[in-house]
Amino acid sequence: MPGSLKEETALLLEDYFQHRRGGAALPPSAAAATLRRAAGELERREWPFFRSCAPLARAEPWDAAALLTRVAAQVEAEGGLNWGRLLALVVFAGTLAAAMAERGCGDGPRRLAAALAAYLAEEQGEWLEAHGGWDGFCRFFRHGSQPADQNSTISNAIMAAAGFGIAGLAFLLVVR
Repeated sequence: MPGSLKEETALLLEDYFQHRRGGAALPPSAAAATLRRAAGELERREWPFFRSCAPLARAEPWDAAALLTRVAAQVEAEGGLNWGRLLALVVFAGTLAAAMAERGCGDGPRRLAAALAAYLAEEQGEWLEAHGGWDGFCRFFRHGSQPADQNSTISNAIMAAAGFGIAGLAFLLVVR
């Protein structure tokens, strides 16, 4: 992986988006494998919620990237970033990227990955570094390391924060 947090994050996001669309075979790193697994578990657990987000991808790529950045800022404002909220943002972005790819918007997933990587590295870089970067993410989401009731609590908190942000931003898009 490249040395900079932004480059590493962009590569991880692009790999996850490609994997989610069925295009990436082997994960390029332990962090990519962990991201794929943890995101898949969250998406399966909260499928109705994330499926309901897909229509938000009807926007042009730059609008979807701006929406993603606003959702990220809203989620962060609702209680600060944590690994669960970061994962929810990645799955939300993956949902948008997959929907954009399905409708033939080839540039959309790349723009979303770039927007989220910029937000995470530039706006939340200090938090990421303080929590071990992507190695910290791997440690947190190590398979079997979180008790089931804690996973449920984390999932509920993620969905509450992400749902509030998405609902508010969906309203902003409708009235704009």
